[in-house]
Amino acid sequence: MSIQGNQQDRILVTGGNGFLGSEILRQMITQNLSVRASDRGKSSRLSGVEYCRADIVESESLSPLFEGVNAVVHAAGLAHVFGRSGAKAAQFRAVNELGTANVVREAVKARVGHFILISSVSVYGDGTAKSGEDSACHPNGPYAESKWAAEQRATEIAKNGNMRLTILRLATLYGEGDPGNVARLMRTIDRNRFAWVGNGSNQKSLIYRGDAARACLIALRSSGSGINVYNISASPVAMSEVIEGLASALNRRAPRWRIPASLAVSLSSIFARLVGGRGRLGTLKLTLQKWLADDVYDASKFRDATGFETEIDLAEGLRREVDWYRQEQSR
Repeated sequence: MSIQGNQQDRILVTGGNGFLGSEILRQMITQNLSVRASDRGKSSRLSGVEYCRADIVESESLSPLFEGVNAVVHAAGLAHVFGRSGAKAAQFRAVNELGTANVVREAVKARVGHFILISSVSVYGDGTAKSGEDSACHPNGPYAESKWAAEQRATEIAKNGNMRLTILRLATLYGEGDPGNVARLMRTIDRNRFAWVGNGSNQKSLIYRGDAARACLIALRSSGSGINVYNISASPVAMSEVIEGLASALNRRAPRWRIPASLAVSLSSIFARLVGGRGRLGTLKLTLQKWLADDVYDASKFRDATGFETEIDLAEGLRREVDWYRQEQSR
């Protein structure tokens, strides 16, 4: 399918009211594409889009979504629910794994030509450096495990149904309306509660949500067949660049004193033993290790296949996120 060649091809975007899904829709509307959006809310947050209310965990609600649909971007999912309780793990599995399977199954039934699954680089697990699409996946935690399971379910169903499947593993998203890690860091800096741990030289892969949405549209336009997996990320940046970019946009000054990484990790180990591994102190060591780790993902495969390049650099993307945040504060 080529959305460039046939403007009447209808595209279904699930999770159309979400952080990424709404931006995908906005770009599609701007390009005058025929779009149908779905989400659990009563209506779309954007005007000018056909909207069908549905819940991906309720398979019986999905069939009407696919009438006349030639391609699907599955952006619906659950994220940013923290902790390891059984209830949270069950939530992630229900939405991200079983919900995805429901949507892919209905797409096969409707003879959809191309299915784009929004996944995450978290499927690779912790402690990986420069992970490429051929790297082994060792997801750690309920969210990552559910995304990896969703990929496996989607792959099996798509293969059996002879449907083209493109899996996009996105790096950490940020931008206007960010509900995730960059936004939490932004608020911490804004409230003067940020404390440096380490020297900030470790590398992180991020991508601005507008660039991530544009990658989805490029994937839809691309030719191909079968199952394809791509990492989607901007070039890696130092953690210090993220902190300094946020502080500058917020008109705040990040603390100049720093806690040595080795000292912080040693103290967190002691705290974890004292509390028996429970609560925030019990998981502090893991949090610090994630903060200090290099999270770098090789996105050259998608670039080489499609010519995709990011357009928004880190400083500009962070400035846009902060501007949105300030506007929300003033309401």
